[in-house]
Amino acid sequence: MKKPIRLGLIGCGGIVQITHARAYRALTDTVQITALADVVPENLQKIGDMFDVPTENRYADYREMLAHAALDVVTIATPHSLHAEQVIEAANAGVAVISEKPMATNLEEADAILAAVRQNDVPYTVVHNYIFTAGMRVAMTELDALGKPHFGRSTGMGLKPTDFSADHPTPAFAWRASKAKGGGCIIDTSYHEIYSVCTLMQSPVRYVEARVQTMHLDIDVDDIAMLLCEHENGGITTVAGAWCVPGTDSGWCEMHAENGSLRVNHRHNVADALRRFTRAEGWKQLELPEFDEAERTDASGHARYFRETFNALAAGAAVPVSPEMAYHNLAIIEAARKATTERRAIEILSPSEQRS
Repeated sequence: MKKPIRLGLIGCGGIVQITHARAYRALTDTVQITALADVVPENLQKIGDMFDVPTENRYADYREMLAHAALDVVTIATPHSLHAEQVIEAANAGVAVISEKPMATNLEEADAILAAVRQNDVPYTVVHNYIFTAGMRVAMTELDALGKPHFGRSTGMGLKPTDFSADHPTPAFAWRASKAKGGGCIIDTSYHEIYSVCTLMQSPVRYVEARVQTMHLDIDVDDIAMLLCEHENGGITTVAGAWCVPGTDSGWCEMHAENGSLRVNHRHNVADALRRFTRAEGWKQLELPEFDEAERTDASGHARYFRETFNALAAGAAVPVSPEMAYHNLAIIEAARKATTERRAIEILSPSEQRS
């Protein structure tokens, strides 16, 4: 029997306590949380006590953890502006890296990450958890039968608190409302809608038109994002996200193709997670296969994402979300911001095209 993967956590805040921890509990045969790093003592204590991490392996500085703890993999769940620095430090320490999205706040940082990962020859992946929801996993098995896609759309709307700002007493709200810390609607929440609809379209985005703006909230980052994307296969998608619009009929993506359509509800219960349309049947709710308890109670898809990722790392196989996928999602976001400023469509080049 193989020894469990020795995992270090960089960041032990809300998403780890509420979401990641549930996945780790279901993977005790595969993963052992060996060390923790967080600048907030309460976070260290909560996660440390939850997973019986020895006190001496709870660090205020992640660099100390990388220097002294015996680790195979680290996860990074910190504000966006810290991702690039922490991924590069972990790669230089020779450990595999699982980073929460986005990989960085801009493509310059992303290029530095890819260089460090290649130089140190370590596995690296970014959490694209919506691809691993029950509805999306089944939807992906339907794509070939539906044929060539021509149109897709996704939406994620919601209202932030009236006092949402960089001075908010809740740290998770405060950094998301701060440009300096990598906040903003498009890179925080609309990020999921972008990669979800791209997955269903089965083609990279080539051109982006957009309006990414601050419409309502008193913050220095965007609270609304509207994208119109043209894919390499000729298909068109729209993405709509906002922090200043009630979330009625929100949290879904859909794809329309030559032989039918799919609609995935990310934030609904499993019973209403996926619908398919064909001319013969109309809209039909699809049954999903049985999932284990962690997956049935995990609407975000994190449980399956972590299971497949850790299994791949243990087997020395390719991780299910490649660095290139995360880079492309960030390139779409950067193009959308540029399209807003320049009032024109922005072409997205692959890293190899940029270098040529």
